[in-house]
Amino acid sequence: MIFSRKRGKDAHVKETKLLNENLQHLVRSIEEASDDQREIVKQFKIEMENFVTERTLESCIKTLNLSMQLANVREQLLGIYKQYISILENELRIALDENEKKNSQTSRM
Repeated sequence: MIFSRKRGKDAHVKETKLLNENLQHLVRSIEEASDDQREIVKQFKIEMENFVTERTLESCIKTLNLSMQLANVREQLLGIYKQYISILENELRIALDENEKKNSQTSRM
């Protein structure tokens, strides 16, 4: 996600609000996917124990299905974290650039 930078307090306030909303959305998505992951891991452990004791095709398929669900949730989490990191890196880069500009302006005085 790219945020265009405009000069002025109103633009900065709007950008900050938009950034916070995007981050809150990503944090909620991370929390939901993490909850799903925890639930799938819990079910997977139970099904894995069943498979170890029963050694049936049905228990094998259930365990395999849960492991595939877990892989999908983890892939989803990875994508969400990448978006989150991208936004934070961009904001950090902008803050560092602004800080560098301020420092170069004060050193000229």
